[in-house]
Amino acid sequence: MTAQLRRALLISASVLLWAAAGADEPAAPRPEEPVPLPDNELRQITVSLLERYPELAGSPGAKVAVAYQGGPGTTTPATVIYYPHYEHRGVKEALQARCRRTLPSTSWTCDEVEIRRYLQLASQDFEVRVLGELSSETAFALIEASRRDLSAGVADGSATPTTAVMVMPHHGAAGEYIVGWGTPDEGIQLAMHARLANGTDPTDPGNWRASIVDPSAP
Repeated sequence: MTAQLRRALLISASVLLWAAAGADEPAAPRPEEPVPLPDNELRQITVSLLERYPELAGSPGAKVAVAYQGGPGTTTPATVIYYPHYEHRGVKEALQARCRRTLPSTSWTCDEVEIRRYLQLASQDFEVRVLGELSSETAFALIEASRRDLSAGVADGSATPTTAVMVMPHHGAAGEYIVGWGTPDEGIQLAMHARLANGTDPTDPGNWRASIVDPSAP
């Protein structure tokens, strides 16, 4: 597993867990643990995003706004996830921003902003979080292919997660995605790496092949 992918999964899982816990004042953080952003810093981020993404005005506010504690002299990252600002045919859309700053006295800069969609599956109550520019039909196909290959890949009958939690691009690889499986309470427990066969229809689950991501791989 690449360092970039490992970090993306850890951040996604930790944000999901923090939000599910509903903690307002978590215990003293360790490096890479999320802590709430102060109101004034969240306001600064929101104002800067509204200038670039006016549709954000349709959101009632931030659902999650956390920074990640790092060591002295390091750049501090933060993640802000807003409540949905738009809904069409049952699919909700929200903005998610990844921000950074080098010093506590400087403003946050949010260069990574993407749409975060919420898909409802007939097979589960939890809405799947979908990142990246892919259609709902493609996301459904990815999840079904991942479910199929997850079951086939565990031949010894071991228990596997049954809730699809998140779908996100495998950065740097066109036509490749990560599907995270787990629980709403515990976040992503297992990740599947899905690849689309060249030149095929991405909305057909049969055209995707997925394999379990080895968390110990480099």
